[in-house]
Amino acid sequence: MRNLGIILESLIRYKEKMNERRKLGEQSIGAVIAYRPSHSLHKQFVLLKSPRGDWNFVKGHEENQETDHDTLKREIFEETGITSFNIFNYLGNIKYKIMKAGLPVQKEVKFYYVTTDHNQVILSNEHVDYIWVYYEQARKLLTFSQSNLILEKIMNTAYCMIKCCHEVYPYRNQN
Repeated sequence: MRNLGIILESLIRYKEKMNERRKLGEQSIGAVIAYRPSHSLHKQFVLLKSPRGDWNFVKGHEENQETDHDTLKREIFEETGITSFNIFNYLGNIKYKIMKAGLPVQKEVKFYYVTTDHNQVILSNEHVDYIWVYYEQARKLLTFSQSNLILEKIMNTAYCMIKCCHEVYPYRNQN
C-alpha cells in the first residue's frame, strides 16, 4: 500500500512538472547558415535531414542559461562541426506545438542569419544527411512552411546588408 502511495505521489509530481513545462513552452535557437562558393555570386544554405526525413536548419535548445550567441556557437558546432562563422541579423521566430510525454507543448525557435567561409560539414548523430543548396532549391526542400518564411527573410537581410551595412553587427567566432 505504501508503494502505491509513493507511485501516485511521483505521478502527480510528474504531471505537475509536465503541466508547468507546457505553460512555459520550449525555447530553441536556430541558424540559417550561408556559404558562398568561389565560383558563384549566389549563396548556398546548409539543410539538415532528421531521422524522420524532415529537412530544416540547424537549431537546438538553450542550455544552462546560455545567451542566444552561445547556443548558436554550440549548436552549429555540434550539428555541423563548423567552427568559423559570423552571426549577423536576428531573422525572426517561428512557433509550433510538439508533443512531450503525451502533452502538447508550445515551442518557439528564434533564428539568426549566419555566414561561413567553409562548406565542410561533420554531421552529428542527430541527423542522417545534409546538403548545401541555393535559395530556390532550399525553398523546395524545406519541410516546414515556417522555415521557408525564415529563409525568405534572407533576401531582405541581404538587401539590408548592402544598403544599410551600418545596421549589421556581426559576431565573429573562430575557435
